[in-house]
Amino acid sequence: MKVVAIINQKGGVGKTTTAINLSAQFAKEGLRTLAIDLDPQANMTVVLSGGQFKFETTISDVFEAAKKHSITKAIIPAQADGDNIANLSLCPTDIRLSRVIEQSLTKVHRERILFKQLQTIKDRYDVVILDCPPNLSLTSVNAMMAADLFLIPVDGGSFSLNGLADLLDALEEVKETDDVNFVVFRNEYAKANKLINNFLDEQLNELGDKVLKTKVPRIEAIGQASVSAEPLLTYKPSSVALNDYKALAKEIIARLNA
Repeated sequence: MKVVAIINQKGGVGKTTTAINLSAQFAKEGLRTLAIDLDPQANMTVVLSGGQFKFETTISDVFEAAKKHSITKAIIPAQADGDNIANLSLCPTDIRLSRVIEQSLTKVHRERILFKQLQTIKDRYDVVILDCPPNLSLTSVNAMMAADLFLIPVDGGSFSLNGLADLLDALEEVKETDDVNFVVFRNEYAKANKLINNFLDEQLNELGDKVLKTKVPRIEAIGQASVSAEPLLTYKPSSVALNDYKALAKEIIARLNA
């Protein structure tokens, strides 16, 4: 089982849409995929549950009392348009997660709660996708401890690289290595925005092979799919952006197997 954390301190770069559509793509490729929502906003939860808001058990319960609420109790089949999505499971979250995480600050081994829970299900899944919050909270630290690869989306804004250096420093500190397994990719890419693209490409060149070749475009269908509580794969199977998610999944698998 490999764990991919989609992370960036900057909000609005498309972490959640990436987590949703990448999870759906992995599942389509036949990989047993688990998507875990670690963002209290619960946007991925709503989309991959087909629009649900209430659940018997969520990741909040796992962080609050793992002995009583194991992660297996929180996992449900992912859904789209009333049907289960083959090979895709969801561990939902809720707004309580922020409060629960604050209360977990005094717990022993608090940074390894998620890692320990994932160890109990490592034979059930091929890949786990973690949708992280836009901050370096204890939730993010748990994701850092558990992840084998960090996927960092960068959008088309001129300030999209702000905080990247701080994030990489945090990853190195938590993983206790200066050789963190991370990759960056261009998300919400607008080909016509040449000035910004040239600027970002110049900045990203410094990261060398840490930058993936795949660029996911900015198209309305991706946002419309989320509003409809579906991944793009089921909302609009003919979308050209699915080719980009397929290519992104292929690059990530290659990095995981390297």
